[in-house]
Order: sequence, then structure tokens, then C-alpha cells
Amino acid sequence: MYRTRNATEAEFPVLADHWYRMACEMSEIDGVPKPDIHRIEEVKCLFLRESEAGQLMFRVAVDESDQIAACAGGLVRTEYPYPLAEEQSIFGWVISVYTLENHRHNGLASTLTDEVCEWLKQKGARRARLWSSSSGRSVYEKSGFKPMMDMTKPLL
Repeated sequence: MYRTRNATEAEFPVLADHWYRMACEMSEIDGVPKPDIHRIEEVKCLFLRESEAGQLMFRVAVDESDQIAACAGGLVRTEYPYPLAEEQSIFGWVISVYTLENHRHNGLASTLTDEVCEWLKQKGARRARLWSSSSGRSVYEKSGFKPMMDMTKPLL
């Protein structure tokens, strides 16, 4: 019913729209600030720039009509793994995981996240990170993600 493949640069506008939808849902679910619709163009440019540098790759799940039903991106970064670490290491970020509502509960997010993690591993990342809405955490925990020490407090 679905197949997965790498996204093309021509599909970045669709992926940026999915990023926006994902951010809006996270806002509704967890009360984080709503995204700015005007940043979609900026996000498309970021996707293109990072892709051309070999630091970003998207996987998509497409339906029988070859329409994108779900997406997940992998972004490679060099960071300090913890405060006061002696040296930086390669980290992978799983970004923009989104499944259109009428395609949910088919395992697409899990499949795409696993495929992205494999790509990150091939790029030299030894750990993958992601930000998740509270409703998505169980999906990622089933894929082996563990909660980290990050906490948040609204300062209103």
C-alpha cells in the first residue's frame, strides 16, 4: 500500500508544508508557540542549503498515487554531547516527522524514523535526537528513543 523513498528537492515545498502542519499540531497538543506561516519559505531554503551540503536527507512514504503521506528528515550536526565535553562529536537530528491524518496508524512514522536513523548512522552519527509532542513520544520510545534530561518551564 505504501512505499518509502528519498524525497527530491522538488518536493521540499511539500515537506516544508508538512513541517508547518507538524508545528501547528505540536502547538495545539503541548501549548508551544504557534509557528509563523511566513517562515515556510525560510524553511524551504534551509532544507535546500543543508541538502546540497550533504547534511540533510528526507525519507517519504508515498501512497498508490505517489502522493506523500508521511515524511521524516535527518540532519547531521557536530555538537558537544554534554556540557563541558572535551570535544565535539557528530549527532543526528530526526526532524519534521509528520504523517497526514488519514494515513496515521500504519507505522509510517516509525518506518521513516528508522530509515532516517540508518542514514544518520552511515553519516557517522553515534546518537540521534528529536523533539516530540507528548502524543508522539510512545512512537519514538518503541523505536528505542529515551527521554533526556531536557525540561521546560513556561515563564509567563
